[in-house]
Amino acid sequence: MYMKSEYMFLTMVILGPSNPKRLIDVYLEPLIDELLQLWHVGVRTHDHTMNQAFMMRAALMWTVNDLQTYGMAFGWSTVDIMGCPICMDDTSAFHLQHS
Repeated sequence: MYMKSEYMFLTMVILGPSNPKRLIDVYLEPLIDELLQLWHVGVRTHDHTMNQAFMMRAALMWTVNDLQTYGMAFGWSTVDIMGCPICMDDTSAFHLQHS
């Protein structure tokens, strides 16, 4: 029962030079649409133990990304002086001489 497609979730690890870079939106857009539906509208669900239906809502609590992924997904430049989106101006970033 739990192996049906409606019980599956998306987990992606895309490595190497063949990663989709900015084309990752192809994967993220349907996921975001479904998360917005779950947050705003909800989905009618049946609770078997209580034998009643209810509207289930869900929220995305957090994601785990590295800074390169952050740059690809959200357009943040991770190779500049403000490479860290958390530190912003409060950083002592510098470029290596021979890099």
